[in-house]
Amino acid sequence: MLQGAASFSQLSGFLLFLCGVLTIICTIVIFFTLRQRDSVSRLAEDYRHALKIIESLSGRNTAIEMENDNLSKVHNESYRFYGMLLQAADDGICFYDSEGNLKYANSAFYSMLGLDHISYNAISPKDLLHPDDSDYPDRRKKALAEKGSYECELRLLHRNGNYVPLSTKSVSVKTDDDITIGALTISRDISKLKQANADLIKAGKEAEESNRLKSGFLANISHEIRTPLNSVVGFSNLLLSDDITPEARQEYVGHINYNSEKLLQIIGDIIDLSRLESSQIEIRYEETSLNSIIDEISVETRDIIKRNEKPIVLNVRNSFFDKGDLIFTDRLWLKRVLSHLMDNAVKFTLEGSVELICDLESGKMVFRIKDTGVGIKKENLSRIFEEFNQESAGYHRPFDGLGVGLTLAKEVIERMGGRIFVQSEKGMGSEFGFSLPYRPAGGSAKFQSKNPSGEFTPGIDWSSRKCLVIDNNKDTLVYIKKMLHETGINIITARSGPEAMQITKFTPDIDVALLNMQMPGTNSIELTRELRNIKQKLPIIGQTAFIFKDEKDIILEAGCDACIIKPVRRENLISALQGFLSS
Repeated sequence: MLQGAASFSQLSGFLLFLCGVLTIICTIVIFFTLRQRDSVSRLAEDYRHALKIIESLSGRNTAIEMENDNLSKVHNESYRFYGMLLQAADDGICFYDSEGNLKYANSAFYSMLGLDHISYNAISPKDLLHPDDSDYPDRRKKALAEKGSYECELRLLHRNGNYVPLSTKSVSVKTDDDITIGALTISRDISKLKQANADLIKAGKEAEESNRLKSGFLANISHEIRTPLNSVVGFSNLLLSDDITPEARQEYVGHINYNSEKLLQIIGDIIDLSRLESSQIEIRYEETSLNSIIDEISVETRDIIKRNEKPIVLNVRNSFFDKGDLIFTDRLWLKRVLSHLMDNAVKFTLEGSVELICDLESGKMVFRIKDTGVGIKKENLSRIFEEFNQESAGYHRPFDGLGVGLTLAKEVIERMGGRIFVQSEKGMGSEFGFSLPYRPAGGSAKFQSKNPSGEFTPGIDWSSRKCLVIDNNKDTLVYIKKMLHETGINIITARSGPEAMQITKFTPDIDVALLNMQMPGTNSIELTRELRNIKQKLPIIGQTAFIFKDEKDIILEAGCDACIIKPVRRENLISALQGFLSS
């Protein structure tokens, strides 16, 4: 019984213990349950708060993404804009890193060298530099380190093998912390500028040379004109002497005539030079006897040799002498060219011989003038045909002349379809020649040459004819009367336009009128028309000092039947009158 009670008592204690344990466990469970609920509540609150933060952050992130998109768009647009600027620039723009390696270059830089990006990278930069610019990288690096910039001219090799001159400027590129990260170089092709500068320098030198030549030419003109003029004036004064003998008178007249002709030739060359520069030289073809030209040239050349008292022998070989010599050519210019070349041959030959050769070669007329004179240095042969140029210039030159004869000859021969050439060696003589197309016009011509006195064969009788000479200059009227005295023609003179019209109106049997086209106070063009109205069939010959084509055309269009150039020569005047008085 006691044992059972003890057992019950133990069991009860155990149950109480168990209940206490269970109570504690339940209390703990309830405590943690309540705490868990509180934690869950707080967690839920925190979760809700986190959701709000996440939503806020999401909105901000969206705004940031939109801002990033906008910044990226602006950046891309700026990149494209500045990229377009760099590519559109005519100058080469390059960026080099701090080690001097090329990191960027626009297309203009490659284009200046005739390369592209790939072909440029295949070449060492040092191989592109001109040998004289091989130290350019070191010079640039030093200047950038010391001053932050560097300017110079540089030559780089082009793909075609030429060096391109560039004007370059380099500047250092730094960060905000003043750390150098590279250098920017701008290069400009100055080839055209260099060429323009060279052309300007050349033009300046040519202008200086031209001024020098023209100054020398003007000095030559003064000398060349005054020299024959001195003889004309001097011997004219000597003719006034009372005790002069007929032989001396003839000698003085010969000197006056020779120097007058020389003076006319000089003036003619000057006028022709101005016509040459204004492209007014004309070539007029006519039927001409080549033999007559050669004969006249030979006579004139022998006269020059005799007058200068030079021991020179003139030889003429004319293959046209025994065959058809009638040709179509400009007789005046052909004779003038031959005269220039023959005069030069005699002038530059102190003794020996001068030879004129005329031949037909391969369908061309070839004229050669050989002499045993002083010759020309080979280095001067290329410039002797230039205007104002002479091998020797200044007061020390041993021979006279204007230096325009060969220029005129070359221009005329080329305009006639020919070619002029020269062979010479200093001290060994010279050979000038030219070729012209051979244009035959028929058989051999019969021509009348001058007699030894220089006058044309007499025999003209115009004693039944009347000529009205209209000129305000008294000396000219006396000169024309003297020239026509031997023909017997009746001369009527008029000193003005109204006087000429009165004479024409009341003298119906006038056969020809000779009119000066430059008379003070008289419009000769209008006077020509008035005379033509009074007497329609009256032949009118105008005489003028103007030799240009447009002036002569105006004179002929006004009603003149012919035009002769002053100074009027006797043979030219008689020849012009014969055309109207021969019948």
